[in-house]
Amino acid sequence: MLVTLPLVAALAALAPAVSANSAIQEYKLSAPGIRASFIPHGARLLTLEVPDRNGEWRDVNLAHAETKTFAEETSSSRSYFGSVVGRYANRIRNGTFYVDGQDYHTPLNDHDGLDTLHGGLEAYDAREWTVLSSNASTITFQLLDHASEGFPGNVLALASYTVTAGKLTTILTAYALDLPTPILLTTHSFFNLAGDATTTVLDDTLELPGAGRYVMVDSIAVPTGEIADLRSVRPDGSLHPLNYTSARPIRDSLDANLCGDGCVGLDNCWIFDKPEPVDGPSVGPAQVIWTSEQSGIRMKVHTNQPAIQLYDCIGMDGTLATSAGTVVKYGCMAIEPQGWIDGINHPEWNQRQIYAPGQGPHVNIAEYAFDTVPIAQHPDLDAALGMGSQGFLHV
Repeated sequence: MLVTLPLVAALAALAPAVSANSAIQEYKLSAPGIRASFIPHGARLLTLEVPDRNGEWRDVNLAHAETKTFAEETSSSRSYFGSVVGRYANRIRNGTFYVDGQDYHTPLNDHDGLDTLHGGLEAYDAREWTVLSSNASTITFQLLDHASEGFPGNVLALASYTVTAGKLTTILTAYALDLPTPILLTTHSFFNLAGDATTTVLDDTLELPGAGRYVMVDSIAVPTGEIADLRSVRPDGSLHPLNYTSARPIRDSLDANLCGDGCVGLDNCWIFDKPEPVDGPSVGPAQVIWTSEQSGIRMKVHTNQPAIQLYDCIGMDGTLATSAGTVVKYGCMAIEPQGWIDGINHPEWNQRQIYAPGQGPHVNIAEYAFDTVPIAQHPDLDAALGMGSQGFLHV
């Protein structure tokens, strides 16, 4: 689809007027086994409710305790809770990149001015998006980005959310309108599958079935250019701490120390072992399987993206009030399906991250499917407790 400026104007004309209090206007969607709500500020997921193993509804998405707080965030207090991140997600080394031989500079808003994080100071998470359309099960937001934050050219971005039985689907689409430009969008939802951020996610199980590699980073979590293999066994016979190709407790990565200085946990980008689509429509099998033993809720993430960033809320300290309680360290995990991070500064990776008019859009698709599992079946523990194969106590 070739998007032209007249079409952009037509799309804008179709959108309803945005009122002064649109930042806190909520739009609610529902389908069997799932309920969600959104706000235009950051095209943001506000709540996501699914039933636990006992049939009780739990909100597994984190947001500020008061919705108005999102509009009050400053460039130094961004939460990114549930938002769309862009024009370019994650970090850009030195806030510098090159397109067609010209260098561009973006705001240095991370690590005391050493790199750009999530698009800059007033990026997509901080913008008021327009509601283009909505009904009981789907909503689409629109943003026209006029060469903001030092990026070249204008971009039209769309964020669509749809709920179907037990599943949330997100589709992010971005068109370069007049100049070649980097585009790397993602959603930045923080989850706690127990719906209680006062408890950690460390004992939850995580599986990344096809994630056999990861992007190595330096002391400030910016890619070095090296891609490391995760499947090789260490000399002592142990698994690599970031090898989640089979299910392991999240806490197994605590001693990895592979996400920058002082980072004890997860803040890493895994690369999937699959043919890398170029903005294709197929999401394939689940690339993330995360299970809470406390609630029994299991989330499976399918995406067309070649990589995913996971962050286990290392920086939380029990002072931030959210809809799921005051967040403790490791009290949540952010899931960010995206391309190889800082790929615009690593042409040797051969990743498509520069988009030009008429060459097709950037498309990020992710599906979050929810179900429940019985109480965890640990053979040794079950035997000691007299538990049967389905996790029921024999009496």
